[in-house]
Amino acid sequence: MRNRSTALLAVATVFGLSILTGCGLANTPLQVGTSLSGNWTFAPNPSSVVLNLGFMQGAYEQVSAIARLSGSSCVSPTTDILLTGSVGGDNQMLLISSAFSNGTVLTLQGQVSGNGQGIAGANWSFAGGGCGSLGSSAVTATNYSAINGTYAGNFVDGAGTQIAVSSLLQQTSQPDLDGQFSLSGTATFPGNSCFANQPSVTTSMVTGSELSMTYSDPLSGTVLTAVGTFNAAATQLTITSWSISGGKCSGDAGTGALAVQSENL
Repeated sequence: MRNRSTALLAVATVFGLSILTGCGLANTPLQVGTSLSGNWTFAPNPSSVVLNLGFMQGAYEQVSAIARLSGSSCVSPTTDILLTGSVGGDNQMLLISSAFSNGTVLTLQGQVSGNGQGIAGANWSFAGGGCGSLGSSAVTATNYSAINGTYAGNFVDGAGTQIAVSSLLQQTSQPDLDGQFSLSGTATFPGNSCFANQPSVTTSMVTGSELSMTYSDPLSGTVLTAVGTFNAAATQLTITSWSISGGKCSGDAGTGALAVQSENL
């Protein structure tokens, strides 16, 4: 009788676990610390070396991010650096990279804020390989808000002529496999004869404080490419260079500045 009771208990236990698994409860990842997401930079002060990083997964069983290092000759700025780790219950972040640049391993640490929008006391450590000479240093972690909204301002060409522009932009919420974000949207150039129709964003890139976007108008054949930077709040876009190819305005180029007018809901 006892053996039968034990067998029934075992069956009931397996059945219960099966139900939990079927409902997705047994495989639900456990969140440990505050979740991290979005577009970040890590950089010593002062320094021209910057680590641009996009979080793929925030603070569950594993935190993962993809980064690229710019401003250093030890690695190509297009080399993807995969980091994995965790944010503990005390909100301490620890990320360790896969080996890159002939064996360099990067470690990132810091104290994540309660809202996940800041990392205090951050530091990095490069060990071994081609980038080991960068060593260890305190770094400033900056979280860049998404570029979402209507931006308006002026482009200025080489002759100093101001060109009014209004642009509706929407940034992706998740980075791509290179840790970078992209934009979608359209632009309006009131009274400008360079475009036959409202141009749309066809290619783009957002990483750290840097952005690039290409607008195309198939009817006129006009393609406008703009590159620049933006502030951490994503309220100001500074266009350090724009140029037009194709159409009757081909060859026009200059700089510009746009400010957010309203945010996308």
